[in-house]
Amino acid sequence: MDTNKTDAAADTTPEHVVDLVRSRERIDEIDKKIVELFCERMDVVKDVAVYKAATGKAVFDAERERQKIERATAQADAKYGEFVAPLFTMLMELSRSYQDRQLHPQSELSRFVSSIPRKGAFPQKARVACQGALGSWAYSATKRMVPGADIDFEDTWEGVCDKVAAGEADFGVMPLENTTTGTVTRAWDLLHAKGLYVVRSVNLRIDQCLLAKPGTKLEDIREVFSHEQGLRQCASYLESLDAGMRRSIRENTASAARAVAQSERTDVAAIASADCAELYGLEVLVPSIQDMKENLTRFACFAKSPVVYDEADRTSLMLITPHEPGSLFRVISRFAALGINMAKLESRPIPGREFEFMFYLDVESTPKDEVFMKAAAQIPYISEQLHFLGSYADVSQGSEGR
Repeated sequence: MDTNKTDAAADTTPEHVVDLVRSRERIDEIDKKIVELFCERMDVVKDVAVYKAATGKAVFDAERERQKIERATAQADAKYGEFVAPLFTMLMELSRSYQDRQLHPQSELSRFVSSIPRKGAFPQKARVACQGALGSWAYSATKRMVPGADIDFEDTWEGVCDKVAAGEADFGVMPLENTTTGTVTRAWDLLHAKGLYVVRSVNLRIDQCLLAKPGTKLEDIREVFSHEQGLRQCASYLESLDAGMRRSIRENTASAARAVAQSERTDVAAIASADCAELYGLEVLVPSIQDMKENLTRFACFAKSPVVYDEADRTSLMLITPHEPGSLFRVISRFAALGINMAKLESRPIPGREFEFMFYLDVESTPKDEVFMKAAAQIPYISEQLHFLGSYADVSQGSEGR
């Protein structure tokens, strides 16, 4: 072996590489001490939890945490001060999480979700209520989620919900959100108010067309019928035709097409699907008139009682936090600490309460998961209300849509 060559190679190692290795070794040593101190700290936190349990004191002490973070920031070197506050904020959150786990191993919500029946495959045949008629988007969504559905059509979403709540239909179907117009808040409010639970969802590609009687010319149109969502989704196109054109709301796009077909007028048109043209003897005057070409609507299939099927991988919740600084952050950071991904968070005004909001959120976890059950046990104690709206799977992938 040529030791001179080996020594020469060692001598040519860049000094900054040697420094990096040494720095990383030093960081590893410091991290080991941090972990040891963290565990020691959590042991003391457990003692604090025992004291609070005996005295009835709340886990969260806002003033104590504020003082603690300010003191820690002041103790740090000035050039690192800005990093200390978020570090200790997370440390306080982890401490509270651990105390809550000691004090409240279960909550009313965790007991509820642990009792939800678990079932295998989602049924392919069932009695389903939906708002609309043959050719409506709700009809298409129903067939996608329950291929063998025996469908009952209702005039309103509330009628659909009432039918499911009364046990007269196994499932109901409603739109939840659209990529153009956003969340359909009325649908979520109905689900919550009627005590119904989402069990499946699907995204449909909404390709809106302008339909009219055979022989009608575009310049003849003076009034357009559609569902309010359809009119909103095509607002720019309608403005380009005639800003003063009358817009008439119908129960759904299919009933709008039927109304045009049955009308004696020749100056009306409907915004609906191409299938509706075939069903009601109309012509497609202009295809794909929606403002956003990637126009998707998510429909929900919901039931009277909660059920978690094998395919479920997402949960929807309704959250109200205390009206105080940091309350929403505490909930979000608790999900983060448990490793639960939040797929959606949307605010909604609380009726009767000025400038206070509820939140609809989706998390990528279900009662089948241990971490979800931990969240269900802990988060109710740092929120004003937390309601389970359903665990389900989206069945859009691999399907064509319309």
